[in-house]
Amino acid sequence: MGCRPRFHVKGNPEAVKTMKEVAWAAYNNVPEGMEMGLETVNYYDPPNFTYPFGIYLCVVDIDRHTGETTVRRFYALDDCGTRINPMIIDGQIHGGLNEAFAVAMGQLISFDDDGNLQGNTLMDYFIPTFVETPHWETDYTVTPSPHHPLGAKGVAESPHVGGIPCFTNAIVDAFAHKGVTHVDMPHTAYNLWKTIHELGLDN
Repeated sequence: MGCRPRFHVKGNPEAVKTMKEVAWAAYNNVPEGMEMGLETVNYYDPPNFTYPFGIYLCVVDIDRHTGETTVRRFYALDDCGTRINPMIIDGQIHGGLNEAFAVAMGQLISFDDDGNLQGNTLMDYFIPTFVETPHWETDYTVTPSPHHPLGAKGVAESPHVGGIPCFTNAIVDAFAHKGVTHVDMPHTAYNLWKTIHELGLDN
């Protein structure tokens, strides 16, 4: 059963108005000195921000003949303040790391010269399964947020944001002895094979 919202007029508890009457009055019976309408905008500018933090370390092996990359180790330490539900936190970290791995190592939307999408299904798009996903070594520290009673901070985006540059830094480091300071993502086997070939490392 529906419920019609009703409002008491300030200073006159006997005068009850429906939403329809309030809306009509806001545009047709506006007190002097007031703008008509029911719209308002307010911006929330909190005085304090909480930033989760952590560290990610990655070791990779790159096959010089094929460009295939094997993640030998990946260590992820996150600090999200008070850990309210460790199981959910672990799930978020593993999911974020999987996303980071996918973005850094294979996800690409490619188009032909006419602007046609070449990968039209998820069969053509890199979504890591259990087979491709590396083993994640996870760890944590606890630094409670001082800005609210719970002491908790965000965690879901942390491994995604930190994991992507970690993979890329590991790839770049593999070529650092050749003066390489940047390698474009995604680090697919073909893209890395081209880099290896250009640097003359395929011999």
